[in-house]
Amino acid sequence: MSELAEIQAAIDAARDRYLAALEGFPEIVLETEPALGAWSARDVTGHVADWQHEMLGAAKHILGDRAPRGHPIKDGQSYNTTQAALRGTDSWDATRADFDRIHAETAAFLASLDDGKLAVIGPYPWGEVGRVQGLLRDMAAHLNEHAGQLETWRLQRTGVRVDRGHE
Repeated sequence: MSELAEIQAAIDAARDRYLAALEGFPEIVLETEPALGAWSARDVTGHVADWQHEMLGAAKHILGDRAPRGHPIKDGQSYNTTQAALRGTDSWDATRADFDRIHAETAAFLASLDDGKLAVIGPYPWGEVGRVQGLLRDMAAHLNEHAGQLETWRLQRTGVRVDRGHE
C-alpha cells in the first residue's frame, strides 16, 4: 500500500470511529447535551471540521496554493472559542454536512497527489513547519483524539462501548 493510501485509510478509519461513537443518539442529544466539558457532540464535531479545514488549507498551501486567511493561528484556544461562537446554534445536520464535506475534500485532495508530494515541507496552521505527510497524519490523529473522548462520553452516558471491530 502506498503512503497516500495508508494516510487515506487512517483518516477514513478515524472518521468511522468518530461517527460510531455518535451513532444512535437523537439530534437533540447531539446538539444540546454536554459531551466534552460544556461542548455538545455537535460542538466537538464543528471543532473537528474547522481544524480539518485549516489543516487541508495548509497542506494545499504547502503545495503551492495561497496561504489560508488567518495563518498562522497563534492562539489555538482563542481560535477554538471564536469558531465555536461563529457556529452558534447550527443544527446537527448542518454541522454533520460540514464534517462530511471536509472529509470528501480531503479525499479528493489525497487522490490528486503522488507520494512524492508528501515530503514537501511548509507551514502548518499553528506556525510549526513540517512535511505534508505529517500534517495529513495529524488530521487522523485529531479525529482519533476526539473519537476517544466521545467513546468515553458514550460509555459514561449509556454504559455501552463502541464496537471497534477487528482493531
